Amino acid sequence: MTNSKKENTTATPPPAPAPPPGPWFFREILGQERAISHLRTAWQQGRLSHAYLFLGPEGVGRASITRALAAALNCLEPRPDGDGCGACASCRRLAAGTEPNFLEIGPIPPSLEIRIDQIRDLRRLTNYPPFGDGWRVALIKPAEAMNEAAANAFLKTLEEPPERHLLVLTAQVEADLMPTIVSRCYKLAFAPLPAALVAQELERRRGLAAPQARLLAALSGGSLGRALTLDPEAVLTQRHQVLEDLKTLSDGSAAAALDWAQRLAKSRAELEHFLALAQLWYRDLLLCHFQAPAALLAHQDLQAELKAAAAAAKPKTWFQKFTALGAAQRHLQANLNPELTLDILGLRLQRRGQSHGSR
Repeated sequence: MTNSKKENTTATPPPAPAPPPGPWFFREILGQERAISHLRTAWQQGRLSHAYLFLGPEGVGRASITRALAAALNCLEPRPDGDGCGACASCRRLAAGTEPNFLEIGPIPPSLEIRIDQIRDLRRLTNYPPFGDGWRVALIKPAEAMNEAAANAFLKTLEEPPERHLLVLTAQVEADLMPTIVSRCYKLAFAPLPAALVAQELERRRGLAAPQARLLAALSGGSLGRALTLDPEAVLTQRHQVLEDLKTLSDGSAAAALDWAQRLAKSRAELEHFLALAQLWYRDLLLCHFQAPAALLAHQDLQAELKAAAAAAKPKTWFQKFTALGAAQRHLQANLNPELTLDILGLRLQRRGQSHGSR
């Protein structure tokens, strides 16, 4: 036992990155009750896996739950429900980014990859027991950033799991990882957060008006993290431009559609804004046509315009345009020619004489 303690003092963890904002505890995490319940039960019953793969989109709580689990495993005075207390030395170190039993491994800028030397550092560290009586928790985020050499090195750690070490990988889809890594991890799926919950948090945290919060929530795709990065004023400016573009496409010629495609192809950011906001517009038109509750609308501040535009055409028109936008988005994600994709999209969005309710 004495030798373990002596060796332990020589193990120096890699420098910790600046701590991201909370939450740090299970009680503060929103919308992932199923994953939290599973981890709490596994911990209380002594059935924690040595490695977990948290699957789902960015910004839905995967890293936050990993930090909360690290807090629970290392807290000196845990709450009755097993959550970290938030006041002990370990919880304070975790919040400050100085807890030696919590490591986060990701690409080191300007690199976009997790390199083999980072995984080797982790492997060397796992030769030593965690500090104190706690658990060492290592978060690999995003796991799909590991290059081939790093992934193969990490596989050796998974094959020989050290005691009181917990490895957590985050990825959007398991297909982006080596099957041998996936097979050695317990998978937990993280669903996008409900738009109403994201909007509620935007109102609470950023003081946004309900219509603005709802629009940003709809654009976030269920990611609170992404929603918090969006600039509400910039989004409103982008929306105005998108609705103007839709009107121009509707009322203009084929030449106007091709000019629009050429302009949009020059800016990836503007293109992404157009596709997201235009899809929300046609989605809302369909909802209005079928008299869905107003609370479901992304553009809640444009209800009068939506109703007027929805009455000007049959739902088949809006559905066709919504489908065309989705197809263009998939083609662009597959790295097809952007200008050709947008040329086709512009022509498909043309419907002469039909209002788009732009402002």
